[in-house]
Amino acid sequence: MSEPFCVSCQSERDEGDLKSCSGCSSVRYCSKKCQTEHWKIHKPMCRQLQPDEVWGIKLLCDRELAARPPSSEPDIARRIQHILLKKNHPVFSRGDLCPATQAYGFPLLMFSDGMHLGRQTEGSQNQPAVYLRIEVGNGLAPVDWQTLDPDTCIVVRRDCKPLTREAMEACYAFHSMLLHDVYGYPEYDGWTPFRENITRAAFQLFYRKYYEDQNELGRKQFKPVFRPL
Repeated sequence: MSEPFCVSCQSERDEGDLKSCSGCSSVRYCSKKCQTEHWKIHKPMCRQLQPDEVWGIKLLCDRELAARPPSSEPDIARRIQHILLKKNHPVFSRGDLCPATQAYGFPLLMFSDGMHLGRQTEGSQNQPAVYLRIEVGNGLAPVDWQTLDPDTCIVVRRDCKPLTREAMEACYAFHSMLLHDVYGYPEYDGWTPFRENITRAAFQLFYRKYYEDQNELGRKQFKPVFRPL
């Protein structure tokens, strides 16, 4: 059973004031207006899930990105696709735990065609995947992730909760900010230790602002959020 709040406006309501989505029963709304406004976000994931299924993300490599039709969306958004997975997918048994995302309370597992299957072909670069794989202590991905190309990757939440495109993009944006604004400033000069910038509080403040900024840019799928991802 989902929590007693409207997934669109995120206001808390009495159980009797909320109506479940008839297509999947996984989200609830307080009004037809809220359901209509949220449809663009919810539509790709509106499906009755089986107990062994989970929503994850397919993170496209450069080769697959180049093959996609042109779009006004940012490149990172064009790389991110919803994918329905079985819980026996190798991402759950062989995927790498992304240590930075674990540190800020959003643990992600990532399975790479390049790293785990040895698929090294032309155009298999995937910078967002490398960014997601950074270590907390130094901001660097493992050497093999830096020297070999990840190719296309599958990403899931370790807790098996649905992983949305918007949340995946916010994680990448947070890592980009860390690499640009945090790592590289030596702690011995008095800068805050790296680990103190990679916390649940820091991430929550960042993604709330990121959603607001993207919504103001006209990307209505980024509705302002008032609850943790």
